[in-house]
Amino acid sequence: MDNKNCIWPTAILPVVLMHFCVAFFITTAIQGDRTAMAGERPELVFYNWTAYVGKGIIENFEKTRNVTIRQKYFQSSDERDEQVARTKGKGFDVIMINGNDVVSYLRRGWIRPLGRQNIPNLAQMDGKWVTAWPKTEEYAVPYLWGTLGIVYRTDLIDDNITSWAQFYQPKEAWRGKMMLVDIHRLGIGLALKSLGHSLNTQDPKAVGEAIELVQKQRPFVQTYGYLKTDADSGIVSGNTWIGQTWNGDALLLQKRNPAIRYVLPKEGGEIWVDYMVVAANTKHPELAYDFINYLSEASNSAQAARELEFATPNNEARRLLPKEMLENTTIYPSEDALKASEMTQNVDPRIEKQMVEAWALLKK
Repeated sequence: MDNKNCIWPTAILPVVLMHFCVAFFITTAIQGDRTAMAGERPELVFYNWTAYVGKGIIENFEKTRNVTIRQKYFQSSDERDEQVARTKGKGFDVIMINGNDVVSYLRRGWIRPLGRQNIPNLAQMDGKWVTAWPKTEEYAVPYLWGTLGIVYRTDLIDDNITSWAQFYQPKEAWRGKMMLVDIHRLGIGLALKSLGHSLNTQDPKAVGEAIELVQKQRPFVQTYGYLKTDADSGIVSGNTWIGQTWNGDALLLQKRNPAIRYVLPKEGGEIWVDYMVVAANTKHPELAYDFINYLSEASNSAQAARELEFATPNNEARRLLPKEMLENTTIYPSEDALKASEMTQNVDPRIEKQMVEAWALLKK
């Protein structure tokens, strides 16, 4: 039809124009929404210990993947577990947990299987850490590992501390100057080791003896908690003389005060391994797998180990570490020290209940 011969009746024209305008604005609005959605950066929630990633690593992932990583922090394993239980595992994408927590998280339906094809860098990990606990091979990727032992001020304590027996049967001069980590399995478990028992004993009589020991020690304890690693830390100032802490934290404290010493007692300490898991309710499973694989790259694993001064389970990352770090026995203990030490394993519910109830009474 020739346009010049097409003439709209005067009465119809306003109606046509109105419908045209409405259609135009609706189409524009829909296209605008789609454009906004297409431009949105997906967000991944990482539930982690505070300052537990090397500098710039998160930012680089955000930049290269065009995503946002929102870190939420916990100060203790108990706090983390309570928060995840409160939300029934929702609201998180990647969670940092302990090796002995994997089974309980799985049982509650909080984590999903990895699929080795999703984490190619898992092949770089030392097998003993990959399979250290039940189900870790299928559900968790090791991040860092280390030990928990005794930290003390050599200028305030005359003794050469070498054993848990000294720690759990303190001298009178230490009254009110001691700190125990606020973890019942360690507070009582390491008392068990001081008595010659396993950290993971299933003997209620042995557990009762350890509970009696920590009860006698109670008047000497300043606090059940965690040593800060900044300049305000009690052991840096001298307000605390002796306590329990993790080896990497002890190295940070030594930089603030050279009179601080860390020892893995002759009875052995606790060997811990932190693992990254993917939350069952993640909205971005592929991105979560990619993030864990990225943190597991040799260069990123090595950077985390150097900056945090913990041992890496990544064989390729170890090759990137300086010799002085690999030879530092606070970070990489001797084989004999490791043989004497134990990983915390799940115990019979009755033993767990016995410890939990005793620990709660102890802190009242």
